[in-house]
Amino acid sequence: MANGALNFGSRGLAWKGASTSNETLKAFRVSKGSADRDVSVDREILALRARNLYQNSPFSRALIDTIDTNVVGTGLKARPAILYELLGMDRKNAKKWEKDVRTKFELWACSKLCDAEGECDFHELQSLAFKTQLVTGDVFAVTQYVNDSKSAFGLRIKLLEGDRCRNPFGKFESQKLSQGIEVNENGAAIAYHFTKVPPFNLDNNTDSVETVRIPTFDDFGNVNVIHCFTAARTDQRRGVTILAPIVSDLKHQEGYKDSEVIAARVSAALAVFLESNNPDEAGEMDGNVPEEEKVGGSSGPGSPIELAPGAILELPQGYKANAVNPLRPNVNYKPFVDAIFCEDGASAGVSFELVLKSFRGSNYNSVRAALHESKKTFDRFTHNFVSDFCQRIYEKWLCHAVMTGMVEAEGFFEDPLKRAAWCKCNWIGDSAFLLDPLKETQAIKMQIDEQLVCRDDAIAAINGGDYENIVDRLSEEMDYRGEHNLPEPGAVTKSESVSVSTVDNGEDEED
Repeated sequence: MANGALNFGSRGLAWKGASTSNETLKAFRVSKGSADRDVSVDREILALRARNLYQNSPFSRALIDTIDTNVVGTGLKARPAILYELLGMDRKNAKKWEKDVRTKFELWACSKLCDAEGECDFHELQSLAFKTQLVTGDVFAVTQYVNDSKSAFGLRIKLLEGDRCRNPFGKFESQKLSQGIEVNENGAAIAYHFTKVPPFNLDNNTDSVETVRIPTFDDFGNVNVIHCFTAARTDQRRGVTILAPIVSDLKHQEGYKDSEVIAARVSAALAVFLESNNPDEAGEMDGNVPEEEKVGGSSGPGSPIELAPGAILELPQGYKANAVNPLRPNVNYKPFVDAIFCEDGASAGVSFELVLKSFRGSNYNSVRAALHESKKTFDRFTHNFVSDFCQRIYEKWLCHAVMTGMVEAEGFFEDPLKRAAWCKCNWIGDSAFLLDPLKETQAIKMQIDEQLVCRDDAIAAINGGDYENIVDRLSEEMDYRGEHNLPEPGAVTKSESVSVSTVDNGEDEED
């Protein structure tokens, strides 16, 4: 290879996307900012616009609520699953400990006293936190302990919107402190700054309010501040709304829908125009809405013409009505907006049929594919939310329960490894929707028969239940039937078992 200086070619020769002379791309200007710099500039306006769309745009609300329903639903339930071998326990004692902790945690989680505001139980807090994260990009939760005789547990959760996390007044953005979050040299959060009251609240018409600094961790190693968000880039300390890529689409669609509805309404209201040649008889055209029902507030020249269905209007002299046919309702409206919704749903990773709850014309396979593809997104959201919110709150609750002697956990505060083993927990959501219950139940039974899954996992997938609890209840049911001399279900008219095979002589033989 000949020596010499490297000769750089013109930009965009190797990669067309880098061209600055292409007619399409020469006006394509982009930011060079880091993740924090880009987010800090645009996060607030994105959050405000997304919040407005959730309040006013049907598709935006449907998208957020659909994701929340499938990820959180009626709430993610804790199933303690400690690493008993690491703790030197046998399985029997471990199950006893898990059942005891699960019962106590559910007592706390099902009470509205777990909420600092006293309005939600833990499962409702999950839904509120998750929807807030989706709409505005992130949500915060802080914990507090209250000595209250009304509850056996002192732990309370306070949710905070992202608006309340901001730099103290007079503190400018820097690498150490940005958007209300202090970080160390590795970019890990060490403290958060929150306003004492929400900005622009009922008693304050500004966002310049006093802040308080809260360290990320307490003296026991548990988090003081729970921050739920999904990072799209490294070194990103705040989240962005899930609606960010489609804000423009949704706003345009909202205006387009309003225009189509108004056009259809005007088309339906127009009926007959009467032309007069007598200047003394023909007055101004004011519409046919009664004076007491008009909303324009004025009449005469320059005032809006308000129409009600079946309008018969008299035109002033010199005016002539031309035939107007706006072709409304627009038959192309649905295919057009469906194409927009399809792209917007794909941006969020959810099938637009699932968002709109419309499966008309779709066959079984296409509906199943839509549900399964969307489920991948829901599973990812569930994993992230459990890691950010549910598990951290459970660990905080367990720490408090061990500290107060409500739960026994040897070595919890002395050995970090044992502490992690004690805190191991699975989270179970609502059961999956069975599109064809017969086929899917038979498929699950075959997986159990082939020992591909255990009954506990199968029950959790079907109805969110617990195998041990179901066995206990079935045992109680059996004893109850015995006390009342009732036969076993199906003893009179048994249906053929799915495990019946036919031998060569044509006779049925059970496996």
